[in-house]
Parts: sequence; C-alpha cells; structure tokens
Amino acid sequence: MVSRGCVVATKPLRPCRRPGCSALVTSESGYCEKHQRLDRKRQDDRRGSAQERGYDSAWRRRRVWYLRRHPLCERCAAKGQVVIAILVHHRDHNPHNNAAENLESLCVACHEEEHKPERFGRR
Repeated sequence: MVSRGCVVATKPLRPCRRPGCSALVTSESGYCEKHQRLDRKRQDDRRGSAQERGYDSAWRRRRVWYLRRHPLCERCAAKGQVVIAILVHHRDHNPHNNAAENLESLCVACHEEEHKPERFGRR
C-alpha cells in the first residue's frame, strides 16, 4: 500500500565545501563523504599520536581506576537514565590534568555530543 500526500522533510542539498568538488551534501560538516574522510585523516595527522597527546600508560591506569568508581555515564545518570560509561572525559579538555574532579565518565553518545563543536571547527 502506497501512502499519498505524505511529505518527508529533508535538509536542502548544498555543494561540498571543498573547492572544485561538485558533490551535493546534507551533512553538518559540509563535506561529501570522500572529503570528510580526507579531512579526518588530515586532522588525525596534525594532532599526533595518543601518546603525544597525553594518553600514555599512566592515563590508561587512571581511566580504569575512574571507570571502576564511576561505571555509569554521569550525564545520563543526571537525567535519570542508566547507561554504562566506557569513556573518561577531561572536563577542561586538558589531557594532562588527570585530577579526579576534572574527570567525567561518559557513554559514547554523550562524549560525541561534547566534542561535536570541535569536529566542526567550533568550540
């Protein structure tokens, strides 16, 4: 059975932000899939290895210690939801500040939401 008169709202198509690319996109980044991959690779190359960014063996031990004491996503728990945390976030975005009051256990969704502005060039 085909429904009639049903309109599905979609985002308007825009040209890819990469100069010379004619692809039309709806993504928040403004890039087509090909250029999103290239942009992510360029950002990864620029930011250095995990070790260089401060995520060394001491951090891994601290992360495990914190998750054992805070196994649920702290932001979801504040909303009354029970979600297992698998990431430990630095509240001040400084990976060298591993003080307990600067750490926050998060689920993937909450961590992605926290870092979304950085990924799209806004902070």
